[in-house]
Amino acid sequence: MKKRLVWMACLAMAGACLPVGAENVSFRITYDLNNIGGGDVNSWLSAANTLWQDWSKNVGGQLTGEFFPIEYGSSYQFEMRIPIYKGFALNLGGTYLTSTSEGTVDFSGDSGRQNESQRLWNQIKAIPVKIGFSLNLRMPFFPKLLVTTGAGRHIVFVRYNTEDRYDASFSTGGQDFNYWYERSNSYKSEALGFYMTAGIELQVFKFLALVGEFEKVWSEVDGFKGEFTYSDFSDTNTNGKASLYYYENAAFGLEGHYPVLAGHENRPVGSTISGVRQGKLNFSGQSLRFGIRFIF
Repeated sequence: MKKRLVWMACLAMAGACLPVGAENVSFRITYDLNNIGGGDVNSWLSAANTLWQDWSKNVGGQLTGEFFPIEYGSSYQFEMRIPIYKGFALNLGGTYLTSTSEGTVDFSGDSGRQNESQRLWNQIKAIPVKIGFSLNLRMPFFPKLLVTTGAGRHIVFVRYNTEDRYDASFSTGGQDFNYWYERSNSYKSEALGFYMTAGIELQVFKFLALVGEFEKVWSEVDGFKGEFTYSDFSDTNTNGKASLYYYENAAFGLEGHYPVLAGHENRPVGSTISGVRQGKLNFSGQSLRFGIRFIF
């Protein structure tokens, strides 16, 4: 008898959790708290900090400043939900992500005859677009509360801009020497990934619902190509097209190998270079979002 009652209760709850019936088209706006890494950009910036620290210890001198990582802040996401059949819906959404990082390192040798400075500026602009499906289930005995799940493809269009300026002055043998170079790159690429969501919605009015949702994204972008310009102290001025590469390179006067993210017209090769691959930006991560849904 008890088992029969338990089974009847389970069936009743399952029935109450069936997909919702007829649903209207709705539009959602959410405020997203993102946890997304900077990919190879941050690995390179961290290695550049380490390189300057090792150089300062090896040569002897004072080092100030640092290069800061790329960090994505909060953003707004917009989504259209188009009902298909009893709780199943087509979801079309998108957002805009941007992050800028700038840092300068200054080095002064103990002898006072050597001064170096490097400025790195990086900017990432991305437009992630989502195309997927969702299933909405009403909570038992509380029809205004929905449990939502979704999955689909995550498409991201990315532009990566970077600038590198280096200046150095040396005094030796009664002569002064000045060196500098400046280069800038602008790359573009796109990638196709996946996303999954889980959340709840509380319908407070016939036309309005409050939304809370967790999202997991798997997306990694490579194949960056774009324009570059380069100039230096020797009156060299050049421009062209480059591809973004990530590799390790030995630094002059130091024993270690340091990761580098740089544009090259051809795949970099050399006795001091290893582990060459395409540069990558990572948009995988988790997001927690809150917002409202307008039901038409």
